[in-house]
Amino acid sequence: MQNQNLEIKNILNFTKKALNKKKVLASDFVFHSDDAENHKVLVLTRCSVKSIRKYIDSAIKKGIRGVILDKKIPNNIIANKLPIFFSPFLNKYLNIFLSELYDHPLKRMKIIGVTGTDGKTSMIHMLAQAYKLLGKKVGIISTEGNGIYPLLNKSMYTTPRNDLLYKYFNQFYKKLTDVIIIESSSQGLDQGRLNHINFDISMITNITRDHLDYHKTYLSYIKSKCILLNMTQKVIFLNKDCKNNKKVLKIASTKAQYKYFDNNYKIYGHKTKLFNSISTQYNFSLLYSFLKYIKITDKDIIKIFEKIKPIPGRNNIFQRKDSAKYIIDYAHTENAFTSLLHDIYKNYKKRSNNLIVVFGCGGDRDPHKRLKMGKIANKYCDIIILTDDNPRREKSINIINDISKGISQKSKIINLPNRKLAIKKAINISKKDDIVIIAGKGNEDIINYDSSIEKHNDIKYLEYLFNEN
Repeated sequence: MQNQNLEIKNILNFTKKALNKKKVLASDFVFHSDDAENHKVLVLTRCSVKSIRKYIDSAIKKGIRGVILDKKIPNNIIANKLPIFFSPFLNKYLNIFLSELYDHPLKRMKIIGVTGTDGKTSMIHMLAQAYKLLGKKVGIISTEGNGIYPLLNKSMYTTPRNDLLYKYFNQFYKKLTDVIIIESSSQGLDQGRLNHINFDISMITNITRDHLDYHKTYLSYIKSKCILLNMTQKVIFLNKDCKNNKKVLKIASTKAQYKYFDNNYKIYGHKTKLFNSISTQYNFSLLYSFLKYIKITDKDIIKIFEKIKPIPGRNNIFQRKDSAKYIIDYAHTENAFTSLLHDIYKNYKKRSNNLIVVFGCGGDRDPHKRLKMGKIANKYCDIIILTDDNPRREKSINIINDISKGISQKSKIINLPNRKLAIKKAINISKKDDIVIIAGKGNEDIINYDSSIEKHNDIKYLEYLFNEN
């Protein structure tokens, strides 16, 4: 602790000298060259030497006055005599430094972390709604946005950069927030964005296969999730039905208490009004277990459950008079896609003509799952419209062909890479009592292609087509 304090003091003294100031504020630092301004000090961590050169050259043009690095670089990498401070401390302890800059903004708030392969975003928003109904002010960090719930700013990342996180933490502190709920992605945990945060409570919704393009192995993916558990002080909620619990318990080293939930909960026979999917059942069961833990009565839990609303893009149902029923969902993993289609088949097939699904798979991401996604669609659906998700650097038709290999009944397939045309096609061929599932993107606002970003939102486009006809 003494060494940390000394290192922070040295960084602040360097900054005072570089900026010719007697007192240093958090606003005197920037953590990305895109944010560089005149009379600021740039902090760069976890960057390659090649990237450091590029970032510093860009920052110099914007008037940066000093640079703090977590690694030593060759003397000739910077042309002018820009002051540089080398601090290996920042590589591991950046959040401790940021906490000091903002005067420890998390010191009086309850911190809850939620991770998992599927359902974590929905769980966070259900928790936020519950807390708000209990009269608490809630700050959230999630895929669907960051801010004081429900007024959120859109974000490109599930778990933002360290410096952006602490800006939000500072805002939450100033606005007297009671609780912060953080969606903790596997990449964010692995990259240290949440290091040295003391979580009071953490939750794992489930762990199945995902993000192996980044983690390389399934075990590495599970280990990244366990980082959250190791930072948890009081209670950890685990899915009793998750097959990976034994691995989690073996890897995690925490003194926190474990509590388990499954997809069964009963409150005097009460049932939720939301679409009755497996993932929804698990999330309500987890929310019930949590509310009981904080000593909320069943009577009050029923009142809360009756007011819970789904977030955009998760189990959203749309229907016009005399039309098919449309369900938009973010499901893009094998587990989530299976649960979605199984539940829809179970709940609606006897009352419907056709199950029509519109979906694709992301490019540059786990190509092995594409065949499996095709098999899942083939098992439950009568018509399968294959389209773009986020092709990125891959050709759309190659991704579609990979999915098609899992579909044994080729007569079911309609290939339409353009997602707007695919959704329009689904509307045109659907009839009353059909179910149309639009899966994979939920409430996302873009489709990512190699050389361009196309604006698109499944919900907004479906509503546009409804209004057009």
